[in-house]
Amino acid sequence: MPQPASCPDLTAIIHLDRLRSNVAMVRARVPAHVQLLGVVKCDAYGHGAIPIARALKQCMVDHLVVGSITEGIALRQAGLTGPILVLSDPLHPDLRDALTHDLTLTVADEEFAARLARLRVRPGQVFTVHLKVDTGLFRFGVDPGRAEPVMADLAKMAHVRVEGLYSHLSSTFHDDDASNAFTRCQINAFGLVCEQLEEQGLLPPMVHLGSSTGLLGFPDELCSGRFNALRVGTLFYGFLERPNTWTDRPRPIAELTTRIMQVRAVRTGDHVGYHRAHRMVHDGRIAVIHGGYTQGLHGDLAWNFQPLVQGRPAMLIGKPALAQSLLDVSHAQRVKPGDEVLLAGEAVNMRTVGQVLGRSTWELLAPMLQAASKIYPRL
Repeated sequence: MPQPASCPDLTAIIHLDRLRSNVAMVRARVPAHVQLLGVVKCDAYGHGAIPIARALKQCMVDHLVVGSITEGIALRQAGLTGPILVLSDPLHPDLRDALTHDLTLTVADEEFAARLARLRVRPGQVFTVHLKVDTGLFRFGVDPGRAEPVMADLAKMAHVRVEGLYSHLSSTFHDDDASNAFTRCQINAFGLVCEQLEEQGLLPPMVHLGSSTGLLGFPDELCSGRFNALRVGTLFYGFLERPNTWTDRPRPIAELTTRIMQVRAVRTGDHVGYHRAHRMVHDGRIAVIHGGYTQGLHGDLAWNFQPLVQGRPAMLIGKPALAQSLLDVSHAQRVKPGDEVLLAGEAVNMRTVGQVLGRSTWELLAPMLQAASKIYPRL
């Protein structure tokens, strides 16, 4: 649905048909016994958690993953059913909210386990949890050497049921000898924990280590043996964030656009934008577009980014303002206020842009998506 020219907002058209195709592509590469967990944390990476979660459920991705109890509650209040795993929320004031809304908690440190043990619940109420082990990311997770006693303590709690065990890989975004060696060390460390727990009869039914980049780089290791689940986010949203041998490519599900607000004639030697940061080297025209610092168009992105105007690249120039930026549109003879500018999508892939700038896909794309009005076309 086109926007009126008077509306300056960024617009993200979220193509749920592409999401379904991406899910099918991933599923075709995963053994049948491996469950897919759809990661919808941080508002589904900015795409809108509720519509994305509904679409994933229609694709038979029954397990959802969120970043906090509050995110999980929002999905429940929207009518989403099925398992929802909360990755970590150690400071949530009342863990009983997880019981009320049937959310699966992550136990990532011994203090959290002790907090669960102290909680008084009504007869028959049971927390479902996954234990997270830190194998080298040093963010959340119990030490591998403490996994067995923590798991044993959890098993003794009548109001706790341990459903899963997982860890997270730190270096799968890079395909180099050092990164791959470290990843294999993490896989081996997690495998040893699994062996020890299995020997003690403490291994839970769901075991997951892999992510989207883990699947791309280490499919055999992460989809075999005891590993029977994968947490998938960025592949579903259309990005191959690691060098890979896939011949089919997921499609970015978001097409993000803005509008030209004004067009100005400029001459050679004119300095445009704040601090006179850009000097024109030719006569031409510049366009003022909606989108600046508050929409993520800043830093090196503002100097090395070429959105599309009339299907052709237009260089961002000058220093952006809070809510506007400048484009050199000298090549576009008929460009006018209200014309659409493509900021991100299939033709402006943020993974590719990020590689050029040495920045992550989501560092660039998430702020723009969060600032955008979202449209979900019906098929």
